[in-house]
Amino acid sequence: MFKNEPVNKKISSETYDVIVGKSSKLDGNISSEGSIRIEGIVTGNVEAQGNLIVGPDAKLNGDIRCKNIEISGEVKGNVVCTGHLKVYAQGILYGDIEVTSFNIEEGGLFDGNCKIETINKTKIELPKK
Repeated sequence: MFKNEPVNKKISSETYDVIVGKSSKLDGNISSEGSIRIEGIVTGNVEAQGNLIVGPDAKLNGDIRCKNIEISGEVKGNVVCTGHLKVYAQGILYGDIEVTSFNIEEGGLFDGNCKIETINKTKIELPKK
């Protein structure tokens, strides 16, 4: 879960720049300078400067680039995020990921390769004897 942003947070245009509702189906790419919430079906790539929430009934088929991502539904595609990726117990993720932090709850499914990179890579020097 993102800091100060619970998964069941009230959905509004003040919180998210793009909302794909439960009864919506979108074929095409989505790009936003803010955050995106998907509750319906999206076939296409998703790019957000902010966060991405994939709700429990959502299905997303496409590659993702974002800051942080929470997956409660199903995602088929590669994910690159500069922050945290969390797959909840009912979440499914098929694809390779490149993240700085990754968490999967018991019951969640991840099938792919994982590359974790730290933002501040520091060389550790051992004390001299």
